[in-house]
Amino acid sequence: MAITDPIKRLGEWFADIAMEYVPDPYVLVIFLTFIAAVGALLVGTSPTGVMDAWFGGVWTLLVFMAQFSLTLMVGDAIAKSPAVSRLLRRIAGLPNSQFSAVALTSFVAMVAGLISWAIGLIVGAVIARQVAFRGKENGLKLHYPLLIAAGYTALMIWHSGITTSSGLIMADPAAIPSTFPEYAQEGIPLGDTIGSMVNIVTVVLLLAVIPVVMGSLHPNRKEGITELPDSVYDEISTGLETKGDDTSGPGVTTDGGVATARTTLADRLNHSRILGLIIAIFPAYYFITDVVQSGLGAVNLNTINAFFIFCAIVLWVTPKRIVNQMDDSVKNVAGILFQFPFYAGIAGLLTGTALAAVISGFFADIATPLTWPVLGLISAGIVNVFVPSGGGQWVAQGPILLETTRELGMPLYTAVVIEMMGDQLTNMIQPFWAVPALALAKLRARDILGYTTVAMVAGFVIMAITMTLFLGMGIGA
Repeated sequence: MAITDPIKRLGEWFADIAMEYVPDPYVLVIFLTFIAAVGALLVGTSPTGVMDAWFGGVWTLLVFMAQFSLTLMVGDAIAKSPAVSRLLRRIAGLPNSQFSAVALTSFVAMVAGLISWAIGLIVGAVIARQVAFRGKENGLKLHYPLLIAAGYTALMIWHSGITTSSGLIMADPAAIPSTFPEYAQEGIPLGDTIGSMVNIVTVVLLLAVIPVVMGSLHPNRKEGITELPDSVYDEISTGLETKGDDTSGPGVTTDGGVATARTTLADRLNHSRILGLIIAIFPAYYFITDVVQSGLGAVNLNTINAFFIFCAIVLWVTPKRIVNQMDDSVKNVAGILFQFPFYAGIAGLLTGTALAAVISGFFADIATPLTWPVLGLISAGIVNVFVPSGGGQWVAQGPILLETTRELGMPLYTAVVIEMMGDQLTNMIQPFWAVPALALAKLRARDILGYTTVAMVAGFVIMAITMTLFLGMGIGA
């Protein structure tokens, strides 16, 4: 019996369960809202108190929603730019087996996820499509839902990368909510969170193990393989992967009026490379000034967004091309924007009642310095299912994690690492952030969650070991 057989059987079992029981993401948020409401009632909140807590949370994540939406839009534009698309197409031609195709997709997505959760999410979907396309061209039968699931593993490592939400919030004292304890208001440098030994070792192990696990899940039987749909194949083959290239040129008006051969001043401005690139000076100046003045340890989400805006402008060059691409990129934000207020309402149910304290307190009450990292990981993973925004979850759960960590006499960065790991771990069973990738892939959440659940199990083993060693036992401290 091959060593991959148990992994394959586990994947098939989870896949069958997902296909049978996992609803669409919006239906899931409805169920989670009712579960949180019932939980709030059970901890002693009145019915009107439950409704008030939900309403009180609905608009609390507007700033995060705007920042994350911009990150997702710009990340999508970067991932789909002609230069990056050409690079991904070349990479997609490397695999020569089913295992290597899935493993490479996962590895590329996870590396991109360390750069940005948004870039990782879109790159994961794009590289999965390209690998499936090249496989179909070369006669290599590849299971398309598994490739997309492999691309989604970017979201199981992103919080350990440079767009870490909780890490960036704590790195900027001005961004730390006033509800956080006084002793945490001075902040925690990024060097203590994503630069910690526990995070670095975990990242290395995730990059080494998860692609192998995902590759091992590929079905052996031809009847168990769902190849790239013909509609997606045709879309890629006709060049729509790099839509927004704007090949009409400055000689044709494209503003909805009647096309003419005459080149107008407006056309020249729309297609001006100089005009398109000169605006990049502003986000570049903001990013460079912020880094020079405050150092990399003080980088926050606004700094990251400035850098990504600069990259998107440079990669698309002209104003017309980047605007065309943003028209396409904003579609990936729609499903998330609609669901965000509901998840903010769930966050309100957790923080506006005693529910979050009860969940976290249950684990904290039985924790010791040795067991707290893993118990905290489980606690953060559970909360992430209800509040899938990394920043929103940190706002809701951070004070409790910090207080427990302090009472146990452990360094405060331990609390941030716990939330980082727990948040990204259960993204594999929470399809909220998969919405853009699923739309691009033309799949449903239940098509991929069985496979990503196996990745979550493997990730939990890795995180539990490294967090126990480096945080619980203090090795390397």
